[in-house]
Amino acid sequence: MREDGLVSSLDRLSALDAAFLDLETPHAPLHVGWTLRFGGRAPSVAALRRHVDGRLDRIPRFRRRLAAPGGQLAWIDDPAFHVARHVDHVSLPAPGGPGALREAAGVLLGAPLDHDRPLWRLHLVDGVADDEFAIVGQAHHALVDGIAAVEVALLLFDDGSPAAPSRWRPQAAPSGSRAAAAAARDRVAGGARALAGAGRLAARPQDGAALLRAGAQAVSDALVPAPPTALDRSRTHRRAVAFGGAPLQDVRDAGRRRGATVNDVLLAATALALGRALARRGEHPRALKALVPVNVRAGDAAALGNAISFTAVELPLDTRDPTAVLRAVRDRTRVAKRGGAAEPLGALARAADLLPARARGALARNAARATSFNAVVSNVPGPPVALALLGRPLRAVHPAVPLLDGHGLTIGALSYAGRLHLGVYADAEVLPDAVDVARDLESAFDALRLAPERAGTAETPWRARAAARREAAGRRAD
Repeated sequence: MREDGLVSSLDRLSALDAAFLDLETPHAPLHVGWTLRFGGRAPSVAALRRHVDGRLDRIPRFRRRLAAPGGQLAWIDDPAFHVARHVDHVSLPAPGGPGALREAAGVLLGAPLDHDRPLWRLHLVDGVADDEFAIVGQAHHALVDGIAAVEVALLLFDDGSPAAPSRWRPQAAPSGSRAAAAAARDRVAGGARALAGAGRLAARPQDGAALLRAGAQAVSDALVPAPPTALDRSRTHRRAVAFGGAPLQDVRDAGRRRGATVNDVLLAATALALGRALARRGEHPRALKALVPVNVRAGDAAALGNAISFTAVELPLDTRDPTAVLRAVRDRTRVAKRGGAAEPLGALARAADLLPARARGALARNAARATSFNAVVSNVPGPPVALALLGRPLRAVHPAVPLLDGHGLTIGALSYAGRLHLGVYADAEVLPDAVDVARDLESAFDALRLAPERAGTAETPWRARAAARREAAGRRAD
């Protein structure tokens, strides 16, 4: 707020942020979740509240709620904010254990957030074991994406110094006319940036033509129908949650031997695991289509809001050979990266900021209905060093990637302290065997790690280029 009383800039939601509100349904609350497992005795909920409250000055939006001053969707300070409304406590019934934690996490993560309050919540869960407790957390996808959620979490952990006393005082919400004026200025500035980008492309026609071709291919990939499976439905907001993991170095080594990335290995393991899950249901599709979030941040990784795009990757299910699956996934992701598959969709999301709110909402809903996929698979890099909260060591971080309505399964991975931590998150009626899927994922990582190279198939640059050309030709033929 400026001294003359005018709003200098409104903390508006971007079109992509707002899309996650537009797409939310009773069966699909769209919040990012996580289950943090700690060693040691659980702190009191009062101690946890003091700790969290002392660090919220670093993330102002966690004290802001949704509002629409002047018809512009924005974050404004919540004058009724109190940390006790957002940090609560649950005790597991004896004897506790991993199964009880999974069940509690499913109940807590399936509950929608209150849109009249800041859109986040933490639950301290004790009774897991004598020397272990957990924190189950949620933050709405309108507030954070996966990368931002990790950065926010890091701010809440111990950093060796006590938090300074809070100086926060809620600011009054801007009037409708002032908010509308600020939003108009923001939209003009955004339009100027868009025009500047268009001008740069006009100065280099070859870049504009390449972007158009990539955009057409990205849209085409998103619209190609995914094979119908039992996973493609929503039944309830109740969630089945399961956890898994693999040594990060083993995952890297499995990929490096075949010229593949950690993300490629995750996608290959997903193909092997979901092939088994569908076979248990009597289904044997040739392939599945995974929607993979891609980070498109250009600046501060800790900035809240969404800076992601998506790319579609076909996962082969017609072979059980781990090496063949990984090679196929590797070749397909290489083609997507070289073609810049995520860039046009990211540009489309930024361009949507110039549209009126009603048009943005219609665009989001139509795009979601048109996009065809069987599962979301997300991989987020986490901190490589061990963390602690109130002196208790963090042992594991299991992400929960939200489900879009009409879909029953997501798989999230997050690297932390030398391990790749997995979270299977599913509609409890669509995939009640989420624990079996998590076990299948761990088995698939072992298979990829142990699979021998076939004679005469060692990775070479010319072989990689030839495989990428074959994949591109096949995609054009389709």
